[in-house]
Amino acid sequence: MLRSLLWVPGLVLVGIVVHDLLKVTMQGGDGTLSQTVHQRVYQLLHALARRTGNRIVLAWAAPTIIVSALLTWTLGLWLGWTLVFWSSPGSVVGADSESPATFWSVVYYVGYTISTLGLGDLKTTVTPWRMLTSVAALSGFVNLTFAITFVVPVAEARLERRELARLLRRSGPDAQALVIGALQDHPDGLQSLISGLHQTLNTLETKHNHAHYLHRFHDRAALESLSLALPALGEALLLIECALPGPPPPGLKLSRTLVDSLVRGHAKHCPSPLPAVPPPPSLAPLHAAGIATVDEAEFAACLAQHAEHRQFLRAMVEEGLWNWAQVARTVRDQADGDRGGQSTAARPAPPAPVR
Repeated sequence: MLRSLLWVPGLVLVGIVVHDLLKVTMQGGDGTLSQTVHQRVYQLLHALARRTGNRIVLAWAAPTIIVSALLTWTLGLWLGWTLVFWSSPGSVVGADSESPATFWSVVYYVGYTISTLGLGDLKTTVTPWRMLTSVAALSGFVNLTFAITFVVPVAEARLERRELARLLRRSGPDAQALVIGALQDHPDGLQSLISGLHQTLNTLETKHNHAHYLHRFHDRAALESLSLALPALGEALLLIECALPGPPPPGLKLSRTLVDSLVRGHAKHCPSPLPAVPPPPSLAPLHAAGIATVDEAEFAACLAQHAEHRQFLRAMVEEGLWNWAQVARTVRDQADGDRGGQSTAARPAPPAPVR
């Protein structure tokens, strides 16, 4: 009796998998099934990376999430159709012997059916089961086809993340260097950090909103890590808004909106407690480069208005197992450096070696 009802959970499982597959690949966002798998896999890898202090583990999140999604869809279809065909004794028989197939033979039959191999050593004898075999083969074909449409855009989006990270990191290793480089080394000045990146940031933000799992991708190398480059850009845009005198440059608000959307999306899909507001960036590097700034009080008041945004920037950095000192030189870092320089200067020179 129980076996004859297995087709019910079987068809439900097939429906869940197909819905999840279509939602992820066509509609955008995460399906319930894939979201659960992605979150569990990512949480496991992130916990292991944090425990071992090995960023290589975290860099494997991207291929592991992709493979886990493909396996979930394939195994879900396989199990669902197996339950459907196993629910009726004799629905699948040997092609020569006509004897009813065992459970594992049904598993084998469903496997080569959804993989569209069609080996032919097992068969169905009744028209309804033949029709279901065709439907199962069609669902397997859809799974394989949409798996390709899932993998290719993911690879392209990951490449775009790395391209933006490389561009920003090579333009300046931290927020202050980005501003100095834009003002002194780029023909477009500050617009190279503002309107010059609008299209790239908008494309990246759209793809991350469509494919939430992209937020869980990390890179091992600092040069290619968006977890470093994007917060550095966000902090640089705040330096432009809060530290430089005069009205904000055109397009600055849109740039900050795009960066804010990306870091908030990251925090939403990589949920961790928000860290404390990072220490304020030092203006000393700008002064050393001959760049005029507002006074410290005005700068601090402006930064205070963006405290939550800076928390999201820091959360992205720490989620990638980096530290804030790699994003911006802070007042605290500058003070430590000054004390270190003073102590070094005061230290007597070592005696000359005896020849």
